[in-house]
Amino acid sequence: MVYKKRFFFCFFLCFFSYQPTYSHAVYVSVCNIYEKNGESYFSIRAFKDDVFDALGFNGYSYELTDKEEGLIVEYIKQNFIVLLDGEGKSLVLSRFVFEGSDYTETANLVFKLNEKMTNKKLKIKNTILFDVLEDQTNIVGVKINKTKRTLNFNKNKKEDWVQIN
Repeated sequence: MVYKKRFFFCFFLCFFSYQPTYSHAVYVSVCNIYEKNGESYFSIRAFKDDVFDALGFNGYSYELTDKEEGLIVEYIKQNFIVLLDGEGKSLVLSRFVFEGSDYTETANLVFKLNEKMTNKKLKIKNTILFDVLEDQTNIVGVKINKTKRTLNFNKNKKEDWVQIN
């Protein structure tokens, strides 16, 4: 009888204290680069929970303070470096939203550059989430004029370039 009580106590303790954590099997961020109305855009998406892990945040995206949102923007800017013809460029935030729900929620940031990239060499250093996820892959799709190219970044390949035509 004593063993039954202990068993049920342990069972219910484990059952009610279990908090499932949702994880995804693929660790990836995606960036699309395009031009519109004479400006260049960099649309970056990453899983919210991965970004939160990188910055030590907990909770829900709608609970973020302006300061915490600013830290996310700075983190992305520090880990996504753009050079045109060898000159470092400063990206300006155009849009920042969270989309989706639960463990599929993504942080979506759109940055712009007030110049065209036509006939220039675009070099990118992309280390987003490499500091927290060993298997992180970052994919950058470039679609400007006749240039259509996909660049893949990982722990072993952090920089790549493309000639824009």
